[in-house]
Amino acid sequence: MTRKILCYGDSNTWGVIPRWETTSLPSERYDKKTRWTQVMAADLGQEWELIEEGLGGRTTMYQIPGEDYRRGDWYLTPCLLSHRPLDCIVLMLGSNDLQPRMHEQPFTREQMYAGPRRLLDLILAQPQCGVGNQPPKILLLAPTPLKLPQVPPRVPGAIDETSVHLSHEFASVYEEIAKEYGCGFLDAGLFACPDDSDGAHFTKESHVRLGHGVAAAVISMVKQES
Repeated sequence: MTRKILCYGDSNTWGVIPRWETTSLPSERYDKKTRWTQVMAADLGQEWELIEEGLGGRTTMYQIPGEDYRRGDWYLTPCLLSHRPLDCIVLMLGSNDLQPRMHEQPFTREQMYAGPRRLLDLILAQPQCGVGNQPPKILLLAPTPLKLPQVPPRVPGAIDETSVHLSHEFASVYEEIAKEYGCGFLDAGLFACPDDSDGAHFTKESHVRLGHGVAAAVISMVKQES
């Protein structure tokens, strides 16, 4: 029987190729042999069906002015309902929450908990989206730490020193949340890192390493809960 796995995230789940020059051209995407989602799917095997759901700029629950559609919480429920039944969800969001342009006051470590909790609550509130009217298994990925970009960002206020500082808290914050909700956890920073150019998007090698790491975590999680 085929199992379905949903990877819900932002541009690093979509597979954006980092650039060393500022351009107005649309983002380019790593190919299927490179993207971590596809590497993961290859490791899992043909009994798994992959659903890639990555959107550039997607936040957990925070609103980018004029771009409501990038709120991860607003799209998550219809996404779950349209792809059900799901066996597993790999969730990696939070990097875009740190953009200072979205917050009137400086964002804090304490505020980093709210977004992932909101998404997990939405998943658990839709048990019909899993198999046998049970919520899907969830693997929460802590996003990787950011870097200050060497290329001017296309959008002013996307990453600053505070964003970079807070991004180093992802692993500890998300691990706490995973324990609180009883779901799987993986620190993406152990496998991947952003390219020096834009400070946010994964290197090619990072995608491959992360794909193998996520696949191993999914296999382990499924075995433990079966």
